[in-house]
Amino acid sequence: MNVGIGLGGAFIDTALEDDLRVIAINITGTVHMAKNVARFMVAQGHGRILITSSVSATLPTPFETVYGPSKAFGFMFAESLREELRGSGVTVTALLPGATDSRFHKNAGMARSAIDQGPKNDKTLVARQGYEALMKDLDHVVGGDDATRRMVEENRLTPEPVKAARHARLTRLNP
Repeated sequence: MNVGIGLGGAFIDTALEDDLRVIAINITGTVHMAKNVARFMVAQGHGRILITSSVSATLPTPFETVYGPSKAFGFMFAESLREELRGSGVTVTALLPGATDSRFHKNAGMARSAIDQGPKNDKTLVARQGYEALMKDLDHVVGGDDATRRMVEENRLTPEPVKAARHARLTRLNP
């Protein structure tokens, strides 16, 4: 399930209503859908749930200040639900795509950012990786190329302030 949306820009400049909409869709929407789907699947004794998080779940995301934490919620929610449902016949997998060839950043108001101008992963590849991880019952998969996977591995070792500064350079809007 991917109910996610993004919102770019400086936190103090974005409308509160827009920030709350990101939270409502990325967090509340994910929980709402998962609650209904998981109950049905558990009652049936089998099923698979794929929750789309983001590489942004692994680092601070300045200029996407609400988006990243909302995707971190999705990642930890998927891991938590997976453990709760262990033995029920229902599995949960989190997909963490990196920058993907879509209109995501443009729709988030970030068309002038370095991240939108930079390389992107093929959306078909990312979708296939998510599906294959779901079918293999993996807890999570990073969607994208080797560079995207290396970035997530580096994020585990890199201090938060360093990651935040790096992300700010990619997401700050260019004039």
